[in-house]
Amino acid sequence: MGKQKMLFVSGSLGLGHVARDLAIANELRAINKDVEIIWLADPPASDYIRMTGETVLPDLDKISRNTNDIVDSHANDYELMLNPYFMDWYQTFPERVGIINAAAVREKVDLILGDETYDLYCTYASKKNLKIKPFLLILDFIGAYKDATETKWPMKMRMAFYMFQRWTYTHMKSSYGKEGTIFVGETDDVPADKLAIPMPNRREIVRRYGNSVGYILNFDPATVGSKEEMRKRLGYGPEPLVLVTIGGTAAGAPLLKKAVAAYSFMKKSVPELNMVLVNGPRVPLDYVQPSNGVKVLGMVPNLYQHMVASDLVICSGGGTTTTELQALNKPFLYFPLKKHFEQNIDVAYHLQRDKIGVKMAYDETSPELLASKALENLGRQVNYTKVRTDGATRAAAHTDMVLKRIERGEIKVAG
Repeated sequence: MGKQKMLFVSGSLGLGHVARDLAIANELRAINKDVEIIWLADPPASDYIRMTGETVLPDLDKISRNTNDIVDSHANDYELMLNPYFMDWYQTFPERVGIINAAAVREKVDLILGDETYDLYCTYASKKNLKIKPFLLILDFIGAYKDATETKWPMKMRMAFYMFQRWTYTHMKSSYGKEGTIFVGETDDVPADKLAIPMPNRREIVRRYGNSVGYILNFDPATVGSKEEMRKRLGYGPEPLVLVTIGGTAAGAPLLKKAVAAYSFMKKSVPELNMVLVNGPRVPLDYVQPSNGVKVLGMVPNLYQHMVASDLVICSGGGTTTTELQALNKPFLYFPLKKHFEQNIDVAYHLQRDKIGVKMAYDETSPELLASKALENLGRQVNYTKVRTDGATRAAAHTDMVLKRIERGEIKVAG
């Protein structure tokens, strides 16, 4: 196999997908030493990738509205309904696809690997007659929130999301057969909800067309070491430690304030308790005025290390964070963002089924209740369902297979 070049468009909604994308890239290089990988991403994903020494093209720095700006403009009071966000984001698709395709042509890449590049596949599936390089799509959920009536334009929203679901189904069913999609997750963890006539239910779509690789971690739970070793490495003391993390957008910021308010109640029972807030890249460090015993961090590379060091994690309901906590066997309380269909339905489905973590409702949880639940779970021994750790290897092997098919001329320009 000769030298090939791949453009990796990293999932740019927060930071949840960046670690898995880097893990796939590392595994791909391990099995195909001739592949060259270059990247495109919106900030803060682009900043994170650059921190690892990877080559990130500057093209998306010029976009008029980046993904996370749009997300944060729709977030309010710990609420993020993805439907209106997606409709707003959809307006940027022509610009985004033009940028991605121009970069792919200029750089002479053989394949675009896109983590949730809805802009590419919606454009392709809607038959815009855009000729783009062969692309491989990474997904971790199928379908959209069934009730789209909580908007000013219910019929418009229903029709838009019917088309989104049709495009998803069309892409997975027809794009190079099963080779066109990598599904991150376990098939049985997908709710068996019906999408819309005449499509099968969501689990069946993944089973038939999704090429499920399992979950992807950027660490091996068996080799991370003990809590005590990690605390020494990170500079934490022996005191009980609660970690609060909200992900890579600002949507979950109110949870930080609620956690600090709960901390004052927790200290009454555990005076030596420490708390660390991970604000992420888009929440200012002074968003919360912490009390003694509370430390504030911004963007944290390898956040899993701080999870290892903790006795309890309080987090929003993101799929990456909760999967890492499951793999590490850490007790945690998770607060899905209100009206965020993926966090409330898809992610919560298998967590509740397998009794992983403790689901909480933001509006129904006072600081006193949060303190009580946190103390109840602080340092609790858990034994969750094991997470397969070969997801990145399986995704890389699939990508390598697609590259080989491209080299043989079996997969050509899409469109």
